[in-house]
Amino acid sequence: MRRKILMGVLALALPIGTVAGLSSVASAGAPQNPIACTGFTGTVTFGSPLSTAGIATTAKDGNPTLITGGSFNCAGGKSGHAGTITDAGGKNVKLAKTDPRYNKTTGVKYTEGTWSSFTSAGGSLKKTLKVINLTIGGAAVQFKTKSASEVLFGSCGSDVGFNISGQVKSGTYADKTASVLACLGTDFGPGATGNFGSDYNHAQGVDGAHIDAGPSKATL
Repeated sequence: MRRKILMGVLALALPIGTVAGLSSVASAGAPQNPIACTGFTGTVTFGSPLSTAGIATTAKDGNPTLITGGSFNCAGGKSGHAGTITDAGGKNVKLAKTDPRYNKTTGVKYTEGTWSSFTSAGGSLKKTLKVINLTIGGAAVQFKTKSASEVLFGSCGSDVGFNISGQVKSGTYADKTASVLACLGTDFGPGATGNFGSDYNHAQGVDGAHIDAGPSKATL
């Protein structure tokens, strides 16, 4: 389930690579840093709806989280976008044998889509969202995730999101390190109220969320 979140995570990484690709390279050498990007958008659809108990399953690995429609704006009037990004599924959590859903005969031994998995997902983004390929101003840009952590409100305001750190692997820059803050704003699903921050850690049935363009930003 973690990889799904990431999802949320996933949307976050886009901005970073974006930032890198957006800077114009002067004929004399690497461009100046840092480059600021804002207005990140996108929709994160979790591999399984988020709930307290999650969904019991026979699968060892969770479904992937998808991030679609990502776009942003950077300094100098630059704009960028990304196609659908897939945050690969990670290992599902094992069900306790005392859980009434546990069934050794049928193979139902795991659970995914729990809020607890979402909460711990930040640290797994390095493994589930290793590389993000973007197109910025017609040029291909690749971002490699180095580390990530969850943001519970704070810099995300009333939202919940992720901080992602990484490195731009294409292009020539004075400093290839990058960081991105991706915050999840409105949400959707049978148990969603329309506010991911309010639903966080207790709503039963949140299918996904939209990246909040307000607080979400990246610096290269």
